Amino acid sequence: MLVHWLAKIALDPEYRANLVAIPERGGAFANIMPSPEGRLAMLRLMKERANASRNDCKNVQPSGDDLGAIAKTLSPKEFRNTLDLIDLVLRQRSAQPGEGERYTVAELLDVDARLNAMEPPKSLANGSELNSCALFAFSIETIETLPEPERQRTTYEFYRFIIGGKSASDSVLGNPAAYLDDVFDERRLPDSIRRHLPPDGSRPLPYSRLIVDGEWVNKTTPADSAPYTDTYVNRRNNGVLAELITSPNSSGKTNWSNFTVTYGIAELLSQTVASNLNVSRLATLKDDKAIAIANEPMFNGMHIEISVPQPSRKGQLSRRCEIGKTVSASTIFGTLTGEAVELDCSRVRKNGTTSRVRAVWLTDYGIELARTIDDEDGRTDVIIKNVTIVKP
Repeated sequence: MLVHWLAKIALDPEYRANLVAIPERGGAFANIMPSPEGRLAMLRLMKERANASRNDCKNVQPSGDDLGAIAKTLSPKEFRNTLDLIDLVLRQRSAQPGEGERYTVAELLDVDARLNAMEPPKSLANGSELNSCALFAFSIETIETLPEPERQRTTYEFYRFIIGGKSASDSVLGNPAAYLDDVFDERRLPDSIRRHLPPDGSRPLPYSRLIVDGEWVNKTTPADSAPYTDTYVNRRNNGVLAELITSPNSSGKTNWSNFTVTYGIAELLSQTVASNLNVSRLATLKDDKAIAIANEPMFNGMHIEISVPQPSRKGQLSRRCEIGKTVSASTIFGTLTGEAVELDCSRVRKNGTTSRVRAVWLTDYGIELARTIDDEDGRTDVIIKNVTIVKP
């Protein structure tokens, strides 16, 4: 089998040059983006190899290393699969890249979210941990069942991920403000929601941007404690705000971000993007009654239930809030003006658990600031350290 394959290499100079180039370029998959058909064929061969190597997935990707040594460690079927995969890679190197295959960051981020939402069966577990080979094969099997064009987009992003390229979520975390400006705008909302919003200029606020720097402090799970920056963007003075919350890792790079568009206490758009493909799908408000609720005045003892954008990350359908007393906003942070209305809000998840946020509504700024968060990780106190107001 190996002799036959080597003879083919000897007769094809371009094929031979591509094989020699594999280790020089950092792996067989580096620097190429196969056609949609080529990607799917590669993934299917890799799935077969993963299924045959249930306990060792280190060598699922093909290599131009010593094929004789590889042949001694694999069964004839596994080795045939390896040669087929290398053969496919080499032919893809010689082929012209597919034309017209361009995706927006938002489209590929949706792929990341769908990959993140895959729930492998418990049968893939090896003790308390998932078997990596089985999980890899399961992921490809799931991708194979997707309809087009979703499958084509998914193979594109999945291929980039497995070769160590930059995923869409990595791109967003590298410049979250750009993604906020590109996607989180009320003009992207369906007309059924947008037509209920006030006209531009009708709800002026005293800032173009309001930036809160603070820290989340969790004594139950200290690893969840982290600094954060919360930025509110007032684009059109119509009461609609774009909000971006970011939190860095120990090296200072953003590894978690949350994007929302709000009108009053109503969320219109929302999405969370974190490292390692930990992404939620872009959620959009479907219920226009939430706009009417957001327009109602708030008073002590009032109870509100308001729909949240769908699909929500953990199956929440609505947010329930009890309105508390009104205090001076300066008691929340010294430089703030106006009043702060206390809110006690909860969301019930699909699994029956509840998250609870105690917050304040700042009347002069049209924003909601969290004070404490209670969820499965215990209580997180939100400590405000600085507020920066950028004038229009």
